[in-house]
Amino acid sequence: MYCKNCRNQVKEDWKYCPNCKANLQNGNIETDEKVIIEQNEKDKKNSLICICIFLISTLLLFITNKYAIVFFLISLISIVTGFIKYPNNKIIKVFFWLFLIGIIFYVLLITFLLLTCENILTSWNCSNVNW
Repeated sequence: MYCKNCRNQVKEDWKYCPNCKANLQNGNIETDEKVIIEQNEKDKKNSLICICIFLISTLLLFITNKYAIVFFLISLISIVTGFIKYPNNKIIKVFFWLFLIGIIFYVLLITFLLLTCENILTSWNCSNVNW
């Protein structure tokens, strides 16, 4: 069921639309298949935009050094937003889990390098160095 005012999906027992606050008890509900088809097409288009933003920002993340954190944040926001808004999109799910696994791997790698480098730095004798 959909709100006639904003075409947001609503439940039959709701009194007001959470999106536009229209009163749903006054016959402002549609059960049209046309609305469902329009909504599915809109979701496909928006999920494709989300995937494109993610892929472009991820590519730029690896190409540029100066703005890497900005592109990382754009990638993160776009894929998490897509994962939340379009949970049935398989491509977004795959990219989300790959991105999450990549982040976990990166954090583990940095942790490992910090722990091993700390041992190397503490074993050096730096008492002869004039700072």
